[in-house]
Amino acid sequence: MSAVAQTFRYSVTSGICLLLGMTLIPLFTMWGLHYALATCVAFCIVCVIGFVLHSFWTFGVQSNFVAFLRYVSTMALNLPLTIVLIAVGHDLADLSVAMSTVIASAVLFFWNYLSVRWAVSHGSRRSTR
Repeated sequence: MSAVAQTFRYSVTSGICLLLGMTLIPLFTMWGLHYALATCVAFCIVCVIGFVLHSFWTFGVQSNFVAFLRYVSTMALNLPLTIVLIAVGHDLADLSVAMSTVIASAVLFFWNYLSVRWAVSHGSRRSTR
């Protein structure tokens, strides 16, 4: 697959995960969860969906448990960063949780590309689709 196609697929998959996270976190806070807990719950949901999409569609590799652990560990770095960035936006800058989530997601976009590519495709064989 060409680098352009891979970048396009990464962007689409990441956009899906971004929109899902940006929807779930404010939704969970409206249901009464603190934004830190809402972020953790959303993380678990988005992590599974993101790994499946990135493995099979973005990078076209066979997934395995080791790759999933690498993916979760790299994405786990996002969790405290996301919570801190939302806290800065919400608690210090008096922005809504929704707006703070958008800003946190934008800040982490570039880190995610590099870490996802390493986690999902490092040492993996290409899919035989």
